Amino acid sequence: MSHVLGIAATTAGVILCTVCTVLPFLPGRYDPVAVPLSMMAPLFGRVGLLLVPRGILWWGSEYFNRPPGVRRAFAVAALIGVSIVGLIVSLGAFLESLALGISSLAVLASAVWRLGPRRGAMVIRPARTISPGALYLFLVPVAVASIQIAVADPMVEFSRSRAIRNSAALIADIEQHRAANGRYPPSLVSVNKDYRPSVIGISEYRYEPSGEAYNLLFEQITFGLGIREIVMYNPLDQQVMTSHAMDVLQLTPSQLQLDRTRGHNAVHAASQPHWKYFWFD
Repeated sequence: MSHVLGIAATTAGVILCTVCTVLPFLPGRYDPVAVPLSMMAPLFGRVGLLLVPRGILWWGSEYFNRPPGVRRAFAVAALIGVSIVGLIVSLGAFLESLALGISSLAVLASAVWRLGPRRGAMVIRPARTISPGALYLFLVPVAVASIQIAVADPMVEFSRSRAIRNSAALIADIEQHRAANGRYPPSLVSVNKDYRPSVIGISEYRYEPSGEAYNLLFEQITFGLGIREIVMYNPLDQQVMTSHAMDVLQLTPSQLQLDRTRGHNAVHAASQPHWKYFWFD
């Protein structure tokens, strides 16, 4: 019965990681909680792979009936691996949200308790049996990482393209304002945001005049750890994006033209005309 519950909990954990992974890229109203959850899932998908060899060694030591001391050593090494991975994910969660950090630590404590001396790591099983804990350490990280690899590029492209398409009404109204007034609006700062990306992980469009044109931009969630993507429209294809506001105030226009002073490490042309996206690390 406990093994069935463990399989159910493992399946639920994989599904939860999948939902957290794709949620910010789906259509819907902006949800500020979805973004930090999405940051945690890819982090676990990467560092969780460190558990796979430990799970295999733990399972192998039990299946091939290694001496009890060897089996305990592999089991304890797996338990230490779970603790390290859990602490890394929890640290990432704390950087995003205090509540998520506390919740992730609670989940880690529960996992360590289930694998701990009284329940998993120190229990010596008959030969040629599979320890549930060892099986979970192999299956869960591999399943989560495989799903994330499969959905990463399609979901990011879907989200980015949807937000770009949904900006059409805003761009049309900006151009209509120029036709009626002879210039682009100096600002769109307001209490209510009437134009929405309609993507759960994208909060808003931002507008700024730029020379004879303007920039319209939004921040896109990515699967790259530490990578921030800024997607920008400029009708004259003169997009400029800088990492720090201080640079705009302190650097000369010629200095700002240098990519190394702007802080981004890559610029890509989007599939739609006059749109580019910048990657900052």
